[in-house]
Amino acid sequence: MAAQRSGVACEPDDRMVDVTYKEAGVPLSGRRPSGGVVLVDSRGRIVWASTEMDAGLERAGLRWTRGMRCCDALECAVNAGQDGCLTEQALAAPDGLAARPWAAGAELAGTLTARTIQSGAEEMVAFELHLDDSAGRSDAAPEHDVRVAALGRLSVVVQGQSRDGDWLQQRPGQVFRYLLASREGAQRSEAIANALWPERGPSAVANVRYCIFKLREQLGERGDTTTSLIARDAAGYRIDLRRVELDVDIFQTKSAAGIAAHRRGDSALAEATLAEALALYRGEFLADDPYADWAFSEREYLRSMAGKGLAAMAQISLAAGRLVSATEHLLRLAQLEPFDSHVHQMLIEVCLRRGRRTEALRHYHALRARLHRAFGELPDFELTSVAAGMGVRQREPAPARPARMPGGLAFDAR
Repeated sequence: MAAQRSGVACEPDDRMVDVTYKEAGVPLSGRRPSGGVVLVDSRGRIVWASTEMDAGLERAGLRWTRGMRCCDALECAVNAGQDGCLTEQALAAPDGLAARPWAAGAELAGTLTARTIQSGAEEMVAFELHLDDSAGRSDAAPEHDVRVAALGRLSVVVQGQSRDGDWLQQRPGQVFRYLLASREGAQRSEAIANALWPERGPSAVANVRYCIFKLREQLGERGDTTTSLIARDAAGYRIDLRRVELDVDIFQTKSAAGIAAHRRGDSALAEATLAEALALYRGEFLADDPYADWAFSEREYLRSMAGKGLAAMAQISLAAGRLVSATEHLLRLAQLEPFDSHVHQMLIEVCLRRGRRTEALRHYHALRARLHRAFGELPDFELTSVAAGMGVRQREPAPARPARMPGGLAFDAR
């Protein structure tokens, strides 16, 4: 390879690579490696990949582009150790790198060797990759061997064993939380670093790769990333959702089905389905990381869905005359909507219907103090007016106008 073609600006092809090896006195051993060859410049940027390498990547659903960092493509944080770089190690070693196990996420695995090549004034590294043809080719979808509870405090169980610990509050746990919140797509290291540690600047990118390495260790994946829960492709890191049973997804599915059944008038199915969904709602999404702004959107959406479910359950209970269960649902709804005067008015009225006057008074004064402290306002109803309105309805049992619950669900508050 001529000097004028050094760096990313060069346009090598397969023939030129063979010439480069021969000029350096380092011919390829026997035949091209099954995974192909990747050339990386001294700055750690990919310059070229052979057609064999491109084909292997395509089969695994990956793509490496010119200019891509070797640490992103070759998973240096995992394959070279903490804060290591395969290119730097190869340039520092007199004879390059001997064959070693290598893997990139769940898609690629095999062995890697590296040789240094002089391209004019620049020294480059040629990585030869021999891929395990069975890697990433299983037709059978993996079983759900990981259970994650993200509603309330985060909890992780892998193959029946709890993986909870202090790491969930540390940086590997933060990366895991971020990937959960953005689980519908892969996330590049730069995006993860900017979201979690924006004050650290570009140096945080290397920290992301190390955190991924430690995260896999905490999940019990030491030394084997070929089937890692934290998969990686050309777009970045992602959670392999085929392996995960996530309470958030189950909650959303059951909540949507229960609310739809309620709107159709199928109260029995709605109540059974919503009861299962609301049992999963142990708290807000990633409740033990309350200041994570990147989780705000999903947190509010899930809170709203829980509110709709509780409103539907309260309506069903009131229609059946089950005041105790209606109180329970309204209490949970009032906790989700602490400043909603209408919800608290319904709760107070149900308490009065049950003869719980002290409890009704306590709820009213708590709401009054909360609104005044936060907004300098008072409730838009008086406790005496609620009691008086109940007295009128008891003397004149005409149908009342349905009250509106959060999420547009109406119920008769009598």
